[in-house]
Amino acid sequence: MENRFLSLLREPDRVVGATDASSFRFEEMPEMAEACPVKYEYLVGEKSAKVVVYPSGSPVKYLKLRFRGDLSFVDRVFGDAWERSDSHLQLEWRSMMAHRVLPWYCYLMGNRQTACYGVKTGANAFVYFQADPHGITLFLNLTCGNTGTDLKEPLVACEVVELIGEEGEDPYRVACRFAPMMCENPRLPKEPVFGVNNWYWAYGDISRESVRVETDYLLEMTGDTHHRPYMILDDGWQLNRSLVSSAYIGGPWQPNARFGSMSDTAAEIHEKGAKAGIWFRPLLTLGDIPRESVLCAESGGLILDPSHPYTLERIETDAAQIRTWGFDLIKHDFSFIDITGITPTYKNGAKMCLDSRNMYDKSRTTAMLMKDVYLAVARGAGDAEVIGCNVCGHLSAGIHSILRIGGDTSGRSFEWTVRNGVNSVMRLPLHLNLYMADPDCAAFTEQVDADLNLDFLEMCALTGMTTLASVTPGILSKQAMERIRQIYAIADRNEDRYGILNFEKNALPEQFVSSDGKTVRSYDWSQAYDGARSLISWLQ
Repeated sequence: MENRFLSLLREPDRVVGATDASSFRFEEMPEMAEACPVKYEYLVGEKSAKVVVYPSGSPVKYLKLRFRGDLSFVDRVFGDAWERSDSHLQLEWRSMMAHRVLPWYCYLMGNRQTACYGVKTGANAFVYFQADPHGITLFLNLTCGNTGTDLKEPLVACEVVELIGEEGEDPYRVACRFAPMMCENPRLPKEPVFGVNNWYWAYGDISRESVRVETDYLLEMTGDTHHRPYMILDDGWQLNRSLVSSAYIGGPWQPNARFGSMSDTAAEIHEKGAKAGIWFRPLLTLGDIPRESVLCAESGGLILDPSHPYTLERIETDAAQIRTWGFDLIKHDFSFIDITGITPTYKNGAKMCLDSRNMYDKSRTTAMLMKDVYLAVARGAGDAEVIGCNVCGHLSAGIHSILRIGGDTSGRSFEWTVRNGVNSVMRLPLHLNLYMADPDCAAFTEQVDADLNLDFLEMCALTGMTTLASVTPGILSKQAMERIRQIYAIADRNEDRYGILNFEKNALPEQFVSSDGKTVRSYDWSQAYDGARSLISWLQ
């Protein structure tokens, strides 16, 4: 059968762009007739094409490359999210829609074939695709905060890759073959990652004593595993985290009175036989901060400017301090929201930052500034594993070993676990090709059925993703305890990695198949509410 998908490894048919001096309407026909004000090259190689952007007289903002071709035969398109997926079910196959933003990569299906288009990880711009019956658009956001970027030298903005599957080839298998093409040097954990995180049962109400109790319960759940499980402290350990006013969840990153010495806390976890993990938010703080290093006042504190040297030095110092306390895993959070001012549900890939984000250094794109933050955390963390939460996986790949791939699950409503945790598993083709995927925790509380959480946790173990739970100490029945030990044993052995069956048919994957294709494990995520829960709240 003849391949009808178009190739992006050729010169684009039209290129338009915008600088700070350009009209807002640069994409409309009269303005498109003018020469593109952004100086660029599209360098086509044998296996990829690089977009190089040059200083252009005025700070650069956008570059839009159009590749024309007949795609009227395409009947389904898969798109990703900028960072974590969320309850809007961004990770799904849909009909073609010209204005749909497809961040970082996309899959197209038609004529019993699947085509994959994407950019390599570590891009220096926010890049998205758009697909319509008449072609594909590649859009580069080159802004620095709320303005254009004043480039001082040529910038390799992104590198485009593509793969056309064989006729009749399973779309999931095509996606798995494509993923390594986007990331040549992934950084992966040295050992399986399983254990507990205390957020979804305690929600910040934690202390050194509660961690002792929880660690003992963790070791009862994991039994005699070869690898040590993780006891991860989430938000609630830090100095300014008040249970009276829990809205502020930032630094400085020193322990509160309920913990005292964090070195002793980590040591106690180690003595009991577990690894120690901890959460922090690197860009939100209080105190006497150099004025030029403050991006804005927000979230009850000060958001540090990621483009300022003081910020990067402070982040590295904070992460290094946490590592010297003895923590084996560091989870950093909220940097996407803090840098851009926008929530993950924001769909407009052109305007990536709010007007309040006016950066100190305007010579680096927002994408580059995000990578600077990730690198600062990684330098400070040293040999500790790092989970990036609320980060762009396409920018953190190769820097951090683990990525939170979905929005928050819940110990209050299993619907959040389905919408965020289960849907995020549609990123499974990227797992271990870009990073280890973390679909968040199975949350064992009085409000959520234990069997449902055990199914979710088992799915995590079978696929080789992080297998993390939030477990209210003492809550598990004898039968639940026996099954959770079996699940952690699967995660510990890490022998087989199940893939998604019928990847293109359900955005909440229910069937998983072993690597040899002989074993299928099925789950029913709708049984909690006999369908989907319609009225949900994060608090109920």
